[in-house]
Amino acid sequence: MKISKICFSVALAVLLPVATSCHHDTLEDKAEKDCKEYTKKYCPTPFTDMQRMDSITFTRSDKTLHYYYLLNGKADDPHAIDRMRPQLMATIKRNWMEDTHSTSYKKAGFRFHFVYRSASTGKVLLEATLPHK
Repeated sequence: MKISKICFSVALAVLLPVATSCHHDTLEDKAEKDCKEYTKKYCPTPFTDMQRMDSITFTRSDKTLHYYYLLNGKADDPHAIDRMRPQLMATIKRNWMEDTHSTSYKKAGFRFHFVYRSASTGKVLLEATLPHK
């Protein structure tokens, strides 16, 4: 009886890590889950500084996180966006570089796609993908 308890304990100690190691979330799994949970819990966000986040999605095939924003008020102006495009792109890139929440995704070579749409027309006003490939 004592030997069978020892054998069972040894078998459990050996097999349990094997059984539990069969399902490890990959970084892609985490990205997909985090995007869905964030979007469900927080989106759409309230408008702040004439913009709101509508959703975040993840595409496994090219490892891209997609951030969708809506612009309203003075920011919802295609002509102003065109005039300010270099500064806006620089701001998007600077904010992306300074974002510490996405460090593991950046290190793994994930891409980040930002889409800003007009609240009045639904048209894309600004789009950026980082890092550039």
